[in-house]
Amino acid sequence: MAGKTRGTVIGALAERAMELRAAPIQAAVADAAELALVDWLGVTLGGSTGVPARALVNGFGPLSGAGRLVGGGTAPPPLAALVNGTAAHTLELDDIYSPGLFHPGAPIIAAALAVADRVRASGETLLRAVVTGYEVGCRVAADLGPAHYEHWHTTGTAGSIGAAAAAAEVLGADEAVFANALALAATTASGLQQTFRSDAMGKPLHAGNAAHAGVVAAALAVGGVTGAPDALEGEAGLGAASGAPSGWEQCRAPLGSRPAINSITVKPYPCCGHTFAVIDAVLELRANGLTAGDVERLEVATYATALAVAGIARPRTAAERRFSIAHLASLALVDGAVTRAAIESSTESADLRALVEAVRLETDPVFEERFPGRRGARVTAVTRSGERVTAEVPDRSGSPQNPLPYERVKQKFLDTAGPVLKTRGPRLLTQVARLRAGGPVTDLDLA
Repeated sequence: MAGKTRGTVIGALAERAMELRAAPIQAAVADAAELALVDWLGVTLGGSTGVPARALVNGFGPLSGAGRLVGGGTAPPPLAALVNGTAAHTLELDDIYSPGLFHPGAPIIAAALAVADRVRASGETLLRAVVTGYEVGCRVAADLGPAHYEHWHTTGTAGSIGAAAAAAEVLGADEAVFANALALAATTASGLQQTFRSDAMGKPLHAGNAAHAGVVAAALAVGGVTGAPDALEGEAGLGAASGAPSGWEQCRAPLGSRPAINSITVKPYPCCGHTFAVIDAVLELRANGLTAGDVERLEVATYATALAVAGIARPRTAAERRFSIAHLASLALVDGAVTRAAIESSTESADLRALVEAVRLETDPVFEERFPGRRGARVTAVTRSGERVTAEVPDRSGSPQNPLPYERVKQKFLDTAGPVLKTRGPRLLTQVARLRAGGPVTDLDLA
């Protein structure tokens, strides 16, 4: 298929993947891959006890095989990817590629690990596959863009293609086979926005399904199945079918000095990433002395997509509270933190309920112009005395422009994985660090 893909978007992506394989992994890139893996393991272990992941394990139990599940158990590699990818997206704490409105780690690392674990790949192979999967998936996501995201969940669509790239890299697929894997993943990509604009539990399945689709696509390609070379840009390809008016510039671009994996946002809060800058601003106001009792009104200005996705005014369930700027901003001011326990709590204080009613949302043209590459917000508190106090956050915490220190990422890992690992968290962190020395992926204690 190599000749057939020359000049196509998928052909360009396969070429970039081969170029990545031929080059040594730079230290900064390996650092970013290791950080992504640590973050993914933490949120996946935390999510492994959630209803979606446990339901998959129980429902597919009779079909279990040899692949390991993060958090305990075994399954064939495609099913392991499905379960682990679903678990990774359950807590709403997995990483983000802002220019693509995309959660790359959940599907890509799930696919890479499922295959690497089964073939007893080296740690270096796993990390290289993660780098390649992020590069391919993030380029596709960026080209699909906001128009695609209006109706589709990019984590499910671009995620399938990135997952296929990661799985194909672990398997050492040549350029032609690699291209077929991407094309096959493109035709099985899915994930509807409506799923998380309602009180439903299906959103994590978008990441799990993408990981599953990627592993299956890579396996099919290695087995000799071909895909449509123009599956992305064809007149009935993914771009046209999902409303993305793309010229596929990012996919076709040469490799740059900054790989996609070095441009990732690590989530500091267990909720929708579109709310982070607002939470940051409210916490800043609180640190400067503002209290919930002072507030007559909270005026929130940010970009339009944040309001469309996370603008639930009066959330009733934990799922809705994760996508409610009003609730999360109020929670940050009342509690001084936004935690999973608080979001999942069925009780609200009178101060919190009153503050939620006092939040007003609007689109700001400056933040809108910077979106999606940068995510900012401005929060103005109008006090009962008539004073106006403002905090503006141009770039949300955890973003490449405002990154979390590695120590905070490790602490996030220990906090999220703690209920599953108990006291064994530091040992798994040590095992991840050793992957770069070439030890087998099977050395990771995932349960």
